[in-house]
Amino acid sequence: MPLPTGVPKVTVTTARPLITPGGSPYQGHLEFVGPDLVTVGGLDLVIGGQEPAYLTAGVFSIDLVPNDLDGMNPAGWTYTVNGVFSNAPNFTQYVSVPSGSSPLQLADILTPDPATPNYVPVPGPQGPVGPTGSAGPAGAQGPAGATGPDGAAGSTGPPGAPGQDRTAGPWRFDITDYGAVGDAVLVHDGAVVGGTAAVTCSTSTPFTSSHIGKPILIQGAGASGVTAFRSTITGRTSSARVTLADTPPTSITNAIVVFGTNNYTAARAATAAAEAYLNGTGAGAAATPHTYAQVYTPPGGYVQDGPLDTSKSGNGQVTFGVYPTTDVKKVPHFKGEGSGAGVRHWDQLVPQFAGSCWISFGFYSSTSAQLADLNANGNPAIISGPNEGASNGLAYGAAARFSNVMPMITNMAFLVPHTAVGITYGAWNLYGCATAHVENVSVSTLGVVPGTDYATPGTFGTGLSIGALMPAPGNNDLSVLRNVSIQGGFTYGIFFSEHTVTDRIMVLYCWAGLCPVGNYAGSVGAVHAMKVLSASVEVCGREVYFIGVGSQGVGPRIDIDQLQTESGAPTFDGNSTAALAGAEGKITLAGLFTPSGISIAQPSGIELIDGQSPRAITLKTTNYTAGPIDRTILMDTTSGNLTLGLPNADYNPVEYVAKNVGANTLTVAALTSPQQHIFDGSQVTSIALAAGAVARLQAKYNGVEWQWYRV
Repeated sequence: MPLPTGVPKVTVTTARPLITPGGSPYQGHLEFVGPDLVTVGGLDLVIGGQEPAYLTAGVFSIDLVPNDLDGMNPAGWTYTVNGVFSNAPNFTQYVSVPSGSSPLQLADILTPDPATPNYVPVPGPQGPVGPTGSAGPAGAQGPAGATGPDGAAGSTGPPGAPGQDRTAGPWRFDITDYGAVGDAVLVHDGAVVGGTAAVTCSTSTPFTSSHIGKPILIQGAGASGVTAFRSTITGRTSSARVTLADTPPTSITNAIVVFGTNNYTAARAATAAAEAYLNGTGAGAAATPHTYAQVYTPPGGYVQDGPLDTSKSGNGQVTFGVYPTTDVKKVPHFKGEGSGAGVRHWDQLVPQFAGSCWISFGFYSSTSAQLADLNANGNPAIISGPNEGASNGLAYGAAARFSNVMPMITNMAFLVPHTAVGITYGAWNLYGCATAHVENVSVSTLGVVPGTDYATPGTFGTGLSIGALMPAPGNNDLSVLRNVSIQGGFTYGIFFSEHTVTDRIMVLYCWAGLCPVGNYAGSVGAVHAMKVLSASVEVCGREVYFIGVGSQGVGPRIDIDQLQTESGAPTFDGNSTAALAGAEGKITLAGLFTPSGISIAQPSGIELIDGQSPRAITLKTTNYTAGPIDRTILMDTTSGNLTLGLPNADYNPVEYVAKNVGANTLTVAALTSPQQHIFDGSQVTSIALAAGAVARLQAKYNGVEWQWYRV
């Protein structure tokens, strides 16, 4: 392509063909290569790259921009000439194309110039040694020669002082920099004789002398109901046996045993440093306030063995404090590596233990001790922000009082002691936080599916443990749960309220699974809705359990696009009649369940949908009472008269269609205890449908009572 008009150019050509020693013309082309990018300010010109010149009978001609124009940047460069031939050796040489010298003959300019920066010296054969001349003055320092071969390795020097990891910035506070060690050992062959202060692990033989003085937890060796037993290793008899500071009361074999370095102080110190960075109360970079700080946990298992702390208006082993609503929102981030949401296989003999995992040894000695602490300080957790406890005089999450903070918990796993009566700690309590973001996280008690740990989730209802708490009703319109696994052992799987959006959550082996909150612990009533895209709730006594009623008696509102379950009797309940009556939304059931076993403990505004059936049509040949997932009910009266009973009309969101597909009479009857009515032009307790007749019925409040209307 010719150069644009007005652009200076020089023609480079050859007066004679390029030929081989035998006289044959070169076949191929020349590539003239300039820098990647050159600008010429005075000409508003930008050039760069390469241009080919193809040979015809060994001859070529090409127009090039001179390489010495005023204002050229960079300056002092040369063209690289690559000869690419099919019948002669290829070459690479360098040419300078000065202005005002057109045309230039390639033979005149192709000779390498040693003064150019791109000159590549090629040594020739060594000549004879000449006589030694007189010494001249020292010349300028020449270029460095080629690197010689490596010498032998020297002795190792002393270790240097540890430096700060700057790859993540000063906002990251690694718990291992504060003394944490992720060395937790978890085995499943523990054997204890009640009354003997020792534990034996004959198969795994995990004990070394370095474990003396470390805390240890033995599942099943505690008192009845309490189940868990915590002590300290005092001595080592062998790799299979250690002695304990305390005497376990219960004999057990094949017990889960966990022990390791206690990281309680280290995790708290890293969190305190992160808060100093947020508040600007530290030194160096932390002397200025910031909006984000990260408490980082590398992969490993980190035992957390220490008391609950209520000094920051929370109730946790690791706590963060109150941030004023008049200042910028702060983001403390508890972060691990990989996804912590991995789910244990039902054949696993040990709890799921991978990635960045905090293992708490915290639990209560009794249900009465648990209740007393909850009433004073709120629900306990490994990580706690300001919460619903009133011991400091200000309950956060109550009365729309929040700390202006958005805690993040990502890529973490949490394990807590397994207790048969639900008196363990939870993973996190963010009830008094204005917003929250939890992603790729799991929490479980230290139980396993084989055996009896999770065989009767109803016993967890003896206590009041909560796996996790999200922000309270009235929160700041951001509550995110993404890829969360709650793997069992709690009274309640998780509390969450308005503005919470969940894409994937699983709750197993709890007294109650998902717990949408209308109001709790003095909070305002929820006004806005919750959304769950996919939930899996299995082996829980109640799939969904509503906590409190929303604002003005309406809510909580929740839509669950898919609720996967494996239950013969899926149950929906609440902590009060008002909670279920006020609840609204749609829940689509999927998985393995028995439609006739579905129950709602009280009248409710929740609409249940059969996600396993493309159309909710059922055919009955005997008397039948419509259930919560029925919609169109065909009653075959061929063999005689039949009755279709309607469920309680109170708050009922379902529209039923009844059709008589037989030859006799179908009676559609309202509930008799308490007596309800059907309005079909007048208020009646039942209506009769002749063969082929259809009745469409919806529930409505008439100012006095709820009743069914034929529409």
